[in-house]
Formats: sequence, structure tokens, C-alpha cells
Amino acid sequence: MINKKTKILIVDDIELNRALLCEMFQSKYEILEAEDGKSALRIIEQEKDNLAIILLDVVMPIMDGFSVLEIMNEKGWIDFIPVIMITAEVSDNVMGSGYELGAMDIINKPFNPNIVNKRVENIIENFAYKNSLEQMVENQARKIREQSERLHENNLRLIDALSSIIEFKNTESAQHVFNIRIITKMLLNKLVEIRTDYHLTQNQIELISEAAAMHDIGKIAVPDSILNKPGKLTPEEFEVIKEHTINGCEILEHIAGIKEMDFYHYCYDICRHHHEKWNGKGYPDGLVGNEISIWAQAVSLADAYDALTSKRVYKDAYSSEVAMQMILNEECGVFNPDLLECLIQILPLLAEKNGIIKKDNPEPIETIKAEKQKKQPMDVSARTLRLLEMERQKYKIISELSDEIIFEYDKENDKIIFSEEFHKITGNDTIVFDLKKKGTLLQYIREEDYYFIMSKVEELSLENKMLHLELQLNLNGNGYEWYSVRISGLWDISYEVKCMGYVGKIVNIEDEKQKSIELEKAANYDSLTKIFNRHAVETIISDYLKTASSAAVCFIDIDNFKMVNDHYGHIFGDNVLKRIATIVQKNLKEKEVVGRLGGDEFVVYIHDYETKEALHQRLEILRAELKMELNDFVLSGSLGVSFYPENGKDYRELLYKADQALYYSKYHGKDVCHYYSKECENIPFRSLVSNVDDYGDEVDYIGQLLKLKGDSSSK
Repeated sequence: MINKKTKILIVDDIELNRALLCEMFQSKYEILEAEDGKSALRIIEQEKDNLAIILLDVVMPIMDGFSVLEIMNEKGWIDFIPVIMITAEVSDNVMGSGYELGAMDIINKPFNPNIVNKRVENIIENFAYKNSLEQMVENQARKIREQSERLHENNLRLIDALSSIIEFKNTESAQHVFNIRIITKMLLNKLVEIRTDYHLTQNQIELISEAAAMHDIGKIAVPDSILNKPGKLTPEEFEVIKEHTINGCEILEHIAGIKEMDFYHYCYDICRHHHEKWNGKGYPDGLVGNEISIWAQAVSLADAYDALTSKRVYKDAYSSEVAMQMILNEECGVFNPDLLECLIQILPLLAEKNGIIKKDNPEPIETIKAEKQKKQPMDVSARTLRLLEMERQKYKIISELSDEIIFEYDKENDKIIFSEEFHKITGNDTIVFDLKKKGTLLQYIREEDYYFIMSKVEELSLENKMLHLELQLNLNGNGYEWYSVRISGLWDISYEVKCMGYVGKIVNIEDEKQKSIELEKAANYDSLTKIFNRHAVETIISDYLKTASSAAVCFIDIDNFKMVNDHYGHIFGDNVLKRIATIVQKNLKEKEVVGRLGGDEFVVYIHDYETKEALHQRLEILRAELKMELNDFVLSGSLGVSFYPENGKDYRELLYKADQALYYSKYHGKDVCHYYSKECENIPFRSLVSNVDDYGDEVDYIGQLLKLKGDSSSK
């Protein structure tokens, strides 16, 4: 008889959280409350024999939840009082520390009442059974040793006793062991039906199916914190889990009288080898193919299918079709092809597991959900209503004090509720209906952005919780301005994961965005000519070269430009440079860029040109357009060109070669376009030290100059 404990202790420093949890359980339990760890310990000391469970917050003043768990461990209370930790922190460190200190479960804030209620009830029930199991096992073992009944009765008694231990300890469905028996029997019956080379009698199949129930007996030795962990196991935890195959065999060897039973060798082999895989990548012995007994293989496949189609602490149940696809895709390991064929043939029966395999043929889940939805909601206490109203007022005040538009979208009713700031800006009502009609939002948003947002919102999930966008909205009717939009989903996970709507906020960032745009322009564009500056053009060309099959870098220098400044002044000279930038820009195609290197020097990048002849014609047209006749002299442009990849593999090498070609042009009379060749290295030395920065500090520019033929210092 299980001792019924009648009290729940709720430990949280926030009164509203305590009130909400109190609402869930006050109809069945007497509720005790504590607002910090020290107060909680005093209550535990007095009420430890009456506490069914403790709901423990992590972050609290005076003493946090971890400190409470440490003291509960020291005093041995953790062994007979289950603890669920409730926290807003979801990091692996927090969760790992909680389980290591003995917490049975960890629930994240904000919590779903239905989920919390169910998990608390399950743990209370399972923990009560767990605390009585040692005596139960001892009694069953004594009866088995003392009695000498018929073989089949002994088998069933032993199986029921030992498998019950796993059911209560592992918090898996109590139906799991029964399912393994039935699926194993169905697989083996089908196997001997379609294949003649597997020699199993009906009596053997019966013994194997009974032995299959004991496949996980070794999990008795696995700590609860690992066995019932809802998250992903660490490599170290998985190694502990793997030991249950060896532990099961050791337990069997120490059970008096079992070795004399006909099904003992099936039990032993199944315990040890039900995690071996057809390709040798299982454990503990790494057996391959038919080195694994056919009964261990059958139990392994039955275990995988039932685990996938059943709800676990770490996952929801998959449909029979999805489970079968995962098995065939080898997501659960590799199985015997003969057994896979058997599984496919019996799949119609397994797909109806709720009605056929279940012992007591429970009501369909849809009926249960419908009945639960008919129930009236529980009465909410005046205390909880008062606290919720205070939270609502705080929420409203905070939203009104800010310049943010807060919104909530009700998916079922297709309506959105905005905060008062929306009315101040737009003059419209704060409740907007029929958002699924495109025209409803198009008065505020560009059409292309509307479709983009709709597609991104659909990607939100429990894992991908937040969507952050920057887009232009026309809220006040005076034109589009930049806004930051953050959206998060509202999820109902009572029975299935379902998105009920969205919440979010809209913040005007027009000033910040314009400043950012101006800063970007200042960083990347030449202030005079409004084309790319030296650093920006290097970055862009370097990026284009990564995908280029051919390219050309053209270095342009304006002949006689110094005379412009000397004769007409710098303002006139600046206007000439602007005109030159405009001329070059209008001659460019897609993925072609121009940048100002400094003074009267420009660089042009040509991406994937068709032929050198066609490129030459374009550059000759450009050179002709650069020529300007002034009163006393003529301005012209000298061009030097290098080619990728034959003249260089990166931007700086290509620019250096184009520079050599340019000065070959100037040496031979200016107003010429010349292409890099070895001859360019034979021109007399020119002093370029002042322009070293054009190539970057990383380039050994002096070293490059020393490659010029002849003794440069004597020229």
C-alpha cells in the first residue's frame, strides 16, 4: 500500500508564480509556500514525512534553489521527497547542476499549467511507487525462491515483477514492456511464415516474447537523474546508460533459480545484445549481422519502433508512418533486412497500436481531448486575480512610457491588438481584424516586405523563438521610415505543439538607420567624387575575384592634372575629378566598379570580360571620353591594364602590374592605354614612395620595385 502524502511545498520569491502554482494543485493537496531557500528548509524539516513534492525556484534571495538541494542531499531528504526545479534559465549548466543534485525534473518559465500539472502528478505517482519498489522486489524474489510452481507461471511472475521495476523507475509508458512482448512475437511469427531458414517453434517464440520483457532490467542500476533526463544525454551519461546491458546480465545471474528455467538463455542474450546493430556499430560487444541472435535482433527492432511511437520525457510520440521512415532511413541504427520486411508487413496492425496492442484498449486520444475541453475552467482565487491585474497594469504602464508599439496577434480570430502608441502614430483603432487579407496591412508596409514577413513568421518554432527584422513602414502616412520589428510565437503545448498567435514590438529606428547609412557612406565612399574609396574598392574587387574566371584591373592617371590646379584653382580641379568619375561610371556594366585611389588616380575593375579585343574597344572609348581641351592645354587619361589570372592572383598584385603598365604608357607619350607585359619592367625608375599606401602596408613594395631590370639607383 502506497503512503498517500498530502502536501506540496512551493518555493519561489515571486508571489504571482506561487499563486499560479497554488491554483493548479490546491483542490487535491494542501499547499505550503516559502519565498526563499531558508524558509523552505524550515518547512521541509517540519513536514518532510507529509510532502508529496517540492516545486523549487532556482534564483532566490538569501538562499537559492541549488543550495536547498545540497542540504537536502546532506540530510538524505532527496531520497524520499521528489523535487521539480522551476527556472527561467535554460542553459546546460543550470540543467546539469539540477539533475546532478537530484532534481527529478526541470520546468522552464513561463510554464504551461497543463504541462506542469501532468508532470507533477506523474512524478508524485512514480516516486511513490519507486520508494516502495525495494520492498516489492525483495518480496517477489523471496516468493520466487520459496515456490516451485509450473514453468510458465514462474516465468510470468518474474517478468511482471522485474518489468514493473523498470516501468516505475523509468517513467516511460507502463505499456512499453507489454508492447515489446507483442511486437517481438508478431515479428518472429511473421519471420518464420515468410522465411524457411529461421527454425523457431511456437513454444520458442512464446518463451522469447516473455524473455523480451526483461530486456531493460539492467536500468535498475542507472541513476534516475540520467534515466529520466528530458534533454540530450552527455557522452558521459550515455556511457552510463550503455552499461545497462551488462548490468542486466549480472542481475540475472544473481537471481536464484532462474538459470534452471528454459527461457534463461533467451533472457541473458536479449539483455546483453538488444542494442547490437546489424552493421556492427552497436554495443556492448560490437557484433555484426547474424553474430547477433535472431531473438535479440527482433527485440531491438521492437524496442526502436515502440520507443519512437510512444511519448517519452525527452520527446513526443511519432506517428507509425514517421517512425517507420526513420527506421528505414537508419536513424535508429541498421537492422536485419529480413526483420525490416516483417515489420513492414505487420505495420497495419502496429499503426493501430492504441486499439490493438494496448492492454485495456483506452479511449482514442481525440475523445479524451474533447472531453477535457468540455470541462469548466477552475475557479481563480481573488489573490491570483489581484496579482494578475497588477501585472496587467504594470505591462500597460511600461508600454505607454516607451515609444514602442507592443502588439499581440490572435491567430484563431485573425486579429491584432496594438498598444496605445499605435493609435497615437496612425490615428487608427488599436484592434485590427482580418490580417490574412493582404490589403489590411498594405497601407503600412511594402508589398514585397509583406510576403517576406509572412514567410519568416512561419519559420518560428519552439527552437527558433524570435524573429528580428528591420524594414520600412509608413505608419503616420507621411512616407516610409525604418522600424525594428521583433516577433515571438505563443505556443500551446498541452496536447500537441500548436502556434496560437504572436507577440512583439515595433520601434522606430529611422534616425539610427540614417546615421548608419551616412557612416557607411563615409567609410566606403570618396567624399569628393562619391565613388568607392581606396579601401572599399580593394575589398569589393577582392571579393569579386573569388568567383571570376577572367578579369581586368585598369589603373587610370589624368595627364597634366597638376596644371589644372595651377592655372584654374583647386575648386575647378575638384569639378574636373567629379566629371571624370561620372564618365567612368556611365561606361561600367554589372559587377564592374570604379574607385578613387587618391589625387587624380582611379582604378576600374572589369569582371568576366568577353574577349580582350572587345575590352580594348571599350577602354579606347573611355580614353577618348576622358580627353578635355582647355584654353592652354589638353587633359587626357593614361591607362595601364593587368589581367587575371595571368598577371596576378589577387588585387594588390594586379594593381601593381597595372601601375607598371600605366607608367609605360606615360613614358611613351601619355594619352595611351597599355597592357602589362615584361617590357613594362624596363622603364626608368620612377619614385613612387609617396604612393606605397596605395598597395597596403602588407605589400613589400620596395621589394617589388627591386625586381625592375637594371640598377634603379643609377637611373
